[in-house]
Amino acid sequence: MKTQRLFSPLLTTTLATASAVLLLNACSLTPPKHMMDIQQGEHFNLQQSLSIPAGSARVYIQNGQITGYGFDRFEPHCRLEVKTLREQATLIQADQFKITAVRIGEEAVAERTTQSVPQMLANFGLQPAMASDSDKDSNRTPTMDYVHLYLQSANQPDVLRLTCAGALSDGDPFDAPRSHRPQREKIKEILGKIAQID
Repeated sequence: MKTQRLFSPLLTTTLATASAVLLLNACSLTPPKHMMDIQQGEHFNLQQSLSIPAGSARVYIQNGQITGYGFDRFEPHCRLEVKTLREQATLIQADQFKITAVRIGEEAVAERTTQSVPQMLANFGLQPAMASDSDKDSNRTPTMDYVHLYLQSANQPDVLRLTCAGALSDGDPFDAPRSHRPQREKIKEILGKIAQID
């Protein structure tokens, strides 16, 4: 019995190339306005200079305040990031940055590991009353839904992006709306008088 080729080599190559182009284009698209109300081509206006601490590539902003190295993971926040990690503090001057790209996603955040009460009791040779796994609300890894706003300024080419994220959540409905990806109005609230988007 003779097998028949369904596709010619030229057609197979053409289909593979078209699929690759579609995949690359899908990965590079700005999310539609119904998913993110800030779009490529808008501007991020930093109203005051910000100092990034030595040994860091970002500074955190929450509730209209600069928080330095860290932030409250259970509240929305933004972080302004640079491309180069330096051993001395980095100053970002007040400036207007063009938003060249917008990307959305979610990121897992590392958590400190501590021993649970049953583990501590077991270390002392005690038998704890064991709770079942069904007592846990969620086994999902906590994540933050974020938006990356890639920035461009001729005066400050080392500035990379503004990232804003919702509160850390394992999917619990009670985390909403704090855990939602911040949109324009929430970002305005997070940034306060430090910066604005228009």
